[in-house]
Formats: sequence, structure tokens, C-alpha cells
Amino acid sequence: MAQVGNRTFLDIKAVEGLKQYAALWPGRVRCLMRQGDRTQIAFGDFYDPADLPFDLMSIGDHLQDSPGAFDDAAVVLAAGDSHLDLAMPYVTTAPTVFVIEYTLDTRLRILRLDHGLSIQTAKSSAWLLLRERDRRRAFSKAAGLQANGTPAFDSYHALTNAPMRYFDTRMPRAQHVTAAEVEAKVVQVLAGRPLRLAYSGRLAKMKGADHLVPIAAALSRSGTPFTLDIYGDGPLRGEIAASVDRAGLQDSVRVHGPVPFDTMLVPRMKESIDLFVCCHRQGDPSCTYIETMSCGVPIVGYDNAAFKGITALGNVGLSVPTDHIVALATAITKLSNDRAQLARMIRAAAGVSRDHSFEGVFQQRIDHLRTIAQV
Repeated sequence: MAQVGNRTFLDIKAVEGLKQYAALWPGRVRCLMRQGDRTQIAFGDFYDPADLPFDLMSIGDHLQDSPGAFDDAAVVLAAGDSHLDLAMPYVTTAPTVFVIEYTLDTRLRILRLDHGLSIQTAKSSAWLLLRERDRRRAFSKAAGLQANGTPAFDSYHALTNAPMRYFDTRMPRAQHVTAAEVEAKVVQVLAGRPLRLAYSGRLAKMKGADHLVPIAAALSRSGTPFTLDIYGDGPLRGEIAASVDRAGLQDSVRVHGPVPFDTMLVPRMKESIDLFVCCHRQGDPSCTYIETMSCGVPIVGYDNAAFKGITALGNVGLSVPTDHIVALATAITKLSNDRAQLARMIRAAAGVSRDHSFEGVFQQRIDHLRTIAQV
């Protein structure tokens, strides 16, 4: 959070989640946040704390400097991904439940993607290994664990007696694709028109965005009819746009930049996208997976640990080895040539996602916390 006068600049997604906690929890919700640089909040807005349905408090980096701030809580939900919160079980008598998303393998992989093989990478890797030791010790002392995605659950669930797995999403039930919209999409697919592909998210190497145009080029060489719409922003946006021009793919590939999630991206995904291209190299539990499926869009992607957990839910996508560009293009061509299979995947994606709505996931998490807090 960042304080500007009497108003507080907060991440919009975080506020929406906290509002849901406040609506479902049988008592007052208090959120303790650290001050930070406003520029580090990509999608934020100004809020008057008095207008929020939860209490907002500022704390320092060290939990030991806020003695007693947590002891009156029925349960404390702490960020297991932040090393600053790992001291929580040691500073409060309230039961602590950690939320975790990243595994050690994912942290090390992101580090290598960002910095390559270097002295800095070696030093940072050593620091991550030490913090992982602290993390596992903290989890073993916690009352419970909420793991976002399969990789985190598999890595840490044995450390606590009360683990749960969930799949993060911003999609409320009201925004999920309807049965009529699914069947309209199926009609389009079975008509044999060019496959309508999309990517949305951060245009960065760790997300595999540098592979989008090479995949499109491979599809073009194979004679597979397609369009690819790329939504998002990031350090590779300019290079991606330039590479589209260099490859002569202007008629097939469109780089849109970031668009509003609720009013533009979701309607476009539901109405005019058949298949999502996911080149994520790292195995973090991106909410992109469930949100994409909620639009009735199956996924073709690299077989990182998180996507493996998603494909285990049903016939919702195809995976290929990470960094195998031609294999990913071949998988897309396979579905282009087997429209009946693609239609089945569209229906399956919509069906599976209904079990993971924004409201449903938060209710599961609240129920888990209530069981631990015995309220």
C-alpha cells in the first residue's frame, strides 16, 4: 500500500479479495499491510480507508516490532511467499494459516530466467535456499496452509495438519460463459473457420511471451489457418510488435496492449477466442488458467508444474515440453484439424471452471479458516 494524503493507494485485486473476506467472515476483518512504492502496484486505485468494509493498518517490515497486533485475532492469514511474514507463528498466540503460491523450484527458475548464469544468480540462489529453510520451519509451526495451485500443495501440504488446495481466479459466477455462449463458440469451431488464438498476460520472458511470434510463424509455415490476438504489457511488447512485422504476420497476429479485464478482455475471450496459447516457463499458479477456462476457452501450453495440475482436472487442454516451440505449434494444428475434439475441450473447460468461481473459491477458503479458528 502507498499513503497519499488521507487516501491509500491499493491493488484493486487485493481490495476485491478483502471485500469478499469481509462479506463471508463472521466477524471483523483486519488487514495489516506494509508501506511501499506506489509504482510497484500495476493495477491500483485510491481508497478512503473509512469506506472499506475491513480495517486497514500499516505495519513495518519486522513483525516483532508490532507486539500484540495479532493476538486478539481468531486466526491470522499470513503470506507464505514473503520472507517477512515467516516469523508470524513465533510472534502471536493466534493460530496462523499461511497462503503459499511459489515453490522453491519456481523461485529458482524465475531467478535463472531473469539473470542467467551469473555470480548474482548464485548469491540469490543461496539466499533463496536459506529462506526456504525458514519457510518450511514456519509452515511446520502453523495451524494450517492454503496452497494456490497443485505445485505448492504438493510441495508443502505434508508440513501441516490442515492443508487445502485452491485455484485462484477473479471470475465471479455472473461472468462465467453461459451454456448458450459455449454452444455458439462450438458452432464457430465446427464451421472450420481459421482458429482464433489468444494470449493475455505479462509480456515477459518468464511468461514465454518471446515464443508467441515464433509459434505463429510455425503455424503459418505449416499452412494452419489462424489468428492470434495478444493482450498485455511488459518489457517484450515492443520487440513482439516488431517481430510480427519482420515475420510478415500482420494479417494474422495483432498486438493490442493491455485492456480492461471485465469490460473488454472477458467478453472478447467468451465471444471470439477458441484456444489460449500459454507459453509459461515457470510453474506459478497463474489465475490465467481458470479465468481462461471460465470463458469457455481451452489451453495449449508448456507442461510446467502448474499447468499439469490444471490438465489433471479434465479434458481442458494439451501440454507439450517446455520451450518446444514446434511441438506447441503442432498441438495447435492437431486441434485445428480435429474440430470435434476442440469442441469437447471447449465444453469441458467451461464445465470444470464452474467449480472454481471467485465466490466458490473464497467460500472454501473461509470454511477452512473457520474450521481452524473453531468459529
